[in-house]
Amino acid sequence: MYSKSGTPKSLSDLDIAYGWKAPGSEIDLRDMVQELQGIRVSSVKYSGQTASALLKVRSAGGASAVNAMNTITTDDVIFGAVEFRSSTTRYSGIEWVSLRNDVRIAATAGYVSISNRSAGAGQSYILLFWLDKTGYLTY
Repeated sequence: MYSKSGTPKSLSDLDIAYGWKAPGSEIDLRDMVQELQGIRVSSVKYSGQTASALLKVRSAGGASAVNAMNTITTDDVIFGAVEFRSSTTRYSGIEWVSLRNDVRIAATAGYVSISNRSAGAGQSYILLFWLDKTGYLTY
C-alpha cells in the first residue's frame, strides 16, 4: 500500500516554535544551532602505546599544535571513535577497521586515552567524533 498524499513538515516555523532568541535563560534555536556547530572530527595517532597512555588529539591536516580546533577538555563529549590499523608487514593499506568504545578524555586538555591496548605491531589512526561544548570556534 502506498501513501496517497503527504507533505514534509515545514522548517520555516522553527523560529516561531522555538524562537531564535528566547527571553531570559531559556534554551532557544540559537543555542541549538551554536551547539551543533561544536561538532568536531579529529584524528589521533596510536602506535602501540601502553593502555591509558596520553594520546594527542590532532587538528585538520594532522597538526599536533594546540589550538582551538583540537583542545578537547573534560567538559566535551565523545560521540564515537573509529580505528584504522595498518600492518608493519605490509607495504600499504589498512589491515582492519574497528569501532572503539574505550576512548576517554584525559584530564590534560588536548589529549585522550585508550583503556585497552590494541594487539599487533602496526600503527593505528583513530577518527574521533566529539562535541566541543563551547560551540562554534573561530581560529
